[in-house]
Amino acid sequence: MTGRAGIDAGRAALDIGRSALIVVDMQNDFCHDDGALAKRGVDVGPTQEMAPRLVAFVDAARAAGLPVIYLANMHDSWTDSPAWKQRHGEFGADICRPGSWGAAFYAVEPRPEERVVPKHRYNAFVGTDLDMILGARGLTTLIFTGVATNVCVETTARDAFVRDYQIVLIRDCLAGSSVEEHEASLRTLERYFNGLVLDSRQAAAALAKDGDKKGRGASAAR
Repeated sequence: MTGRAGIDAGRAALDIGRSALIVVDMQNDFCHDDGALAKRGVDVGPTQEMAPRLVAFVDAARAAGLPVIYLANMHDSWTDSPAWKQRHGEFGADICRPGSWGAAFYAVEPRPEERVVPKHRYNAFVGTDLDMILGARGLTTLIFTGVATNVCVETTARDAFVRDYQIVLIRDCLAGSSVEEHEASLRTLERYFNGLVLDSRQAAAALAKDGDKKGRGASAAR
């Protein structure tokens, strides 16, 4: 979706009072040249190329007053079931261990007032307080950014939809295991899970216009 139509659609979906920015798994093991994925031979270049846009979009969301929630993979012997450990063989054993450099955030820096939700599976609703946090704040629209589009982002977004959340995906603030898998996930979420796909400029423009409108309304009320 591009141009004015994209901004108008984005403005309709991005009700500041009921939206949250979700930043998924921006951690060294998934994003850094010395992280677990890169050491396994995965090309993390697209993630690194995307990261500055994501940082800028986080700032735009903050300026618009959106709550920012960071999802972070955390795995240890208490949550590593046999089935879970088998997903990547020996490689999966040392990824995002609590307190490790690999589990630390890459590029993004959560502020004290922002929420970090540790998760132990691809789906951030499984075994976490994410749903409670969103419900307590009356948040019904989730704006997804981060990695990987075709793994943790898609898994969480699918579950969000069946839990009756609206989902928005910021195309150029997401990165997948490959460009092909990234685009396939976006098509699936858009077609079957009511996902609104925008680029960061469209979404930032929608947020800014909505924020300006609310600001003028508040001024008029005074």
